[in-house]
Amino acid sequence: MSTSKVKLLAHASILIEADGKRILTDPWFFGTVFNDGWELSPKPSLEDIKSDIKDIDIIWISHEHPDHLHFPTLKWIAEFIEKDVEIYFQENNSFKVFGALKKLGYQSFVSMPHLSKIPITSNVKLACYAHRHLDSSLAVFIKDNFWLLDVNDTELNENDIKIIKNEFGKPTVLYNQFSIAGSNGIETSLRSDSVTVLDKMRQHHKSLSAKISVPIASFVRFSRYDNAYMNDYVNTVFDAKNIFQESNLQLVLQKIGGDYLEWEDINEVPLNLLEIDADGQSFFANEIVAEDDTYDYKVIAQKEVKKVIEDRVSDWQKVTNKIVLKFLKLKPVFFRVVDWDNEIWKVDFLKNTFSKACGTNEFDISIASQPLWQAFKTPFGIQTLGVSGRYKLAQEFDCVPKKWKKIRIFSSLHNAEIYLSISGLFSRQMFLWLWARRKGMISQILQQLRRFQRN
Repeated sequence: MSTSKVKLLAHASILIEADGKRILTDPWFFGTVFNDGWELSPKPSLEDIKSDIKDIDIIWISHEHPDHLHFPTLKWIAEFIEKDVEIYFQENNSFKVFGALKKLGYQSFVSMPHLSKIPITSNVKLACYAHRHLDSSLAVFIKDNFWLLDVNDTELNENDIKIIKNEFGKPTVLYNQFSIAGSNGIETSLRSDSVTVLDKMRQHHKSLSAKISVPIASFVRFSRYDNAYMNDYVNTVFDAKNIFQESNLQLVLQKIGGDYLEWEDINEVPLNLLEIDADGQSFFANEIVAEDDTYDYKVIAQKEVKKVIEDRVSDWQKVTNKIVLKFLKLKPVFFRVVDWDNEIWKVDFLKNTFSKACGTNEFDISIASQPLWQAFKTPFGIQTLGVSGRYKLAQEFDCVPKKWKKIRIFSSLHNAEIYLSISGLFSRQMFLWLWARRKGMISQILQQLRRFQRN
């Protein structure tokens, strides 16, 4: 069997080679994401990537966030790829991802059941560990030995780790997120959020008894005037390196677009670990100069924002049981729209109205008109707002107000086509999905509830 190896291409995208198969993960190679709030940093060479991936066999997508499922990049790949590539994606309650990729020209799709090993050669198997209704991690096995776990930005909890160890064993290498990926709207929480990410990364390594970890999934810059402050709180790869060294753990810095990490024995460290790490340290020591902001900050007309908000709320109401909607007690949210002369506008989710609030200067969220419009324009919009960080809560809040938490959860479920209705919650498809995800799902829901209580 040939040498097994991994190359870091960009952000969360790695190229895995094992037993003659070439697997590309989470390709985002150009452009901005999350309503233009993120850009790649450093930016990869498209010419080099094109040469690297022209004969790939599989593209694995971890989840629907556009820094992992980036349609412009996937369209670009489809235009020059030399063979029929298989798309691997977690099995869930919807087929919308495969449907969208068919429109780009992809024809072969593999739905990956939670925890099931799928052979791709006689020696290599892939498995997916699905997390909540969105994220997933990729496990790679060679001759039934657990070689690699691409955690990316999956927020694995202690129970998830226990399940992975029981089902799969101990991986040799982890590829894991090392910095923040969004904001809850409260700037003062960002420093502790950054520390939490590093602690999680270290704990994953220790709990899974990995031999090495490689930092990925945080090679971005917050790129607009209304979220650039977040760059002051990001972790560097050297922050991750230091915290691993403090615990006598092995973190390898892999240069973006650099050489492969190569394994002769996948149960041990790579043959060229020291050379790759030295090259990575030299690469990341070079300061990246931020480009001038030439972005066109458009002011969206009030009538346009009103229409998209009321249309979105109407969509929510149509698929939500009226009793459930009443039980949720969705209270109005007040927005200070900074490019409408700081006017205060109110969204009443029960009456489905967006109107100017008279006689008050109090607000919940400060935001420009374009991010507000974008937040309701698409089903994924409110999640995009949180990840982009292009807003701030009023200074009086030291945690996210309950009424905004409810909207975030509600919109996230709707985007995942999990509708709070009898037909939605008790459909055969939903039951089968929940049953397949029974290992880990309860602890993940509790994890999310605790997270919302803290924030």
